[in-house]
Amino acid sequence: MPSIPSALPKANAKGPSKPKREADHAREELAVALRASQAALRSGLEERDRLATIVEQTTESVIVTDLDAHITYVNPAFERMTGYSRGEVIGQNPRLLSSGAQQPEFYKAMWASLTTGTPWVSEHTNRCKDGTLISLQSVVSAIHDVTGAITGYVALQRNVTAERTREHRYAQAARERALIAETLRGLGGQDAPEVMAQLICTQILGLTGVTSAQLFVFDHDGSALPIGFAVAGQQDPVLQPLPANRSEYLHNRGSQGPWIEPWIVRPEHPYNDLLTALGVHLVAYAPMRSGQELIGLLVIDALESVTEARLAESMPSLVEFANLAAVLIGRNVSERTEVRRVRDEIEHIIGSGAFQPVFQPIVDMGTQSVIGYEALTRFSDGIAPDLHFEQAATAGLGKALETATLRVALKAAELLPPDGWLSVNVSAALILEHADLKALLANSGRPVVMEVTEHEEISDYAAFRVAVAALGPDTRVAVDDAGAGFASLRHILELRPSFVKLDRSLVAGLESDEPRQAMIVGLHHFTRATGCRLIAEGVETQGELDILRTLDVQLAQGFILARPAPAAEFSERTDIGSSGPPEPAEHALKGSA
Repeated sequence: MPSIPSALPKANAKGPSKPKREADHAREELAVALRASQAALRSGLEERDRLATIVEQTTESVIVTDLDAHITYVNPAFERMTGYSRGEVIGQNPRLLSSGAQQPEFYKAMWASLTTGTPWVSEHTNRCKDGTLISLQSVVSAIHDVTGAITGYVALQRNVTAERTREHRYAQAARERALIAETLRGLGGQDAPEVMAQLICTQILGLTGVTSAQLFVFDHDGSALPIGFAVAGQQDPVLQPLPANRSEYLHNRGSQGPWIEPWIVRPEHPYNDLLTALGVHLVAYAPMRSGQELIGLLVIDALESVTEARLAESMPSLVEFANLAAVLIGRNVSERTEVRRVRDEIEHIIGSGAFQPVFQPIVDMGTQSVIGYEALTRFSDGIAPDLHFEQAATAGLGKALETATLRVALKAAELLPPDGWLSVNVSAALILEHADLKALLANSGRPVVMEVTEHEEISDYAAFRVAVAALGPDTRVAVDDAGAGFASLRHILELRPSFVKLDRSLVAGLESDEPRQAMIVGLHHFTRATGCRLIAEGVETQGELDILRTLDVQLAQGFILARPAPAAEFSERTDIGSSGPPEPAEHALKGSA
């Protein structure tokens, strides 16, 4: 642009002419307009740069396309969000981001809106370059030129994947809590563990992607035994224990906490064909504990469509179900496991004969003679006999153990000196089933006294007396543990025994306890009046022995007289404690009251 001179020649003395003034004014207006235009241009460039900077730096993805939907621009946020570089997408159609989650109607509605100039607002799913799916909130608008014509389109997109994931988790957690509450409502407090386990497994099928659920408990030998198994859309499978190696793995791994692992084909697994046919891809395990003891596992099998991350989201609910199962059935399962352990142990003892009989003499203190022998059982493991017999009864093997030990004792008693009866501990239940007992006693070769503990309740005394009579005249009854049970006098009156055995608790320290002495005097009088005799057992000191003689208790047994020993020892021995050599029994059972 030409410069304006600083001074002009004077036209005349009176000043510039009118045309000249008008020209000057025009030049000034032009200069002002030029400066304003330059300022506007600078401002526009600055605004454009500012807007470009904002678009480049925004965290929201920006995509610009032409009228034919070819991408002409993407910002860095797009690149970070999708994994595609700008160079990879320029000239491409945005459909390269399609996830397949939207139906064709979605796109038809979008273009119908955009071609009319109306912005399209939506939430949809796109696929990133690495295949990851993301949830987007989008606003797509048409771009207009100065004439109002549409020249292209711009899309602003915000990644809401994390928000939707959180919402999904909250909804899933709420659904699973409702599932647990529904399970609790359906459980009965008195239901068997198998019933509760099956209901829990059935309810767990409501978890996302779960095709089957199993509840295993660990037996005493470590084997995993299913007590519940539910399969979606199928009948409940037959329950089968897992192989030893698999059971051992699950027990060892379960002690470390919950875990997820891929399903692997295992031909030896009893459910291999079923789980493979179901398309099981992943398996999740939640331990069940009773106190600190691992008692079982709650297991869910997931389909191939379920990712490990998605299955992991269900783990808290699975653990909660496992805790619920442990509370509801844990005690029962532990008790059953203990019973099975005891049963196996008792069966082994019976099968292997891991016991032996010993005999303790019963002495007439007046004649210094042995008049009988009590058969006692000693177990090879050193455990107290009372405990083993109690465990056997709990495991349903009480009669079996009792019969086995009695048979061996009767056989061993053949080595005892022939004079004197044999005293054996027999349960009331075995006496009432007198046919089996009679067969056992048939070849005893000597009178038998059956000791029935006062601790054992007998509901039908008349039937009991009939059963005793059926065993024959050489069989009598003694009430054992008198003074330590629950209804001594009634028990004695109803049973009508030949002998009453004073419990060790009445004998210990008797010489310095006058009230107990008085009690024994009363019992002595009572037994004589009812036609039976007292036997003091557990006599261990000379003082106890002397006071019993003073109280006219004539029959006794205990360590001071003789310790229990195998029958063969008594066939060779010539002494009984400090009482001198044994003499022939003067009070044989047949002649005693």
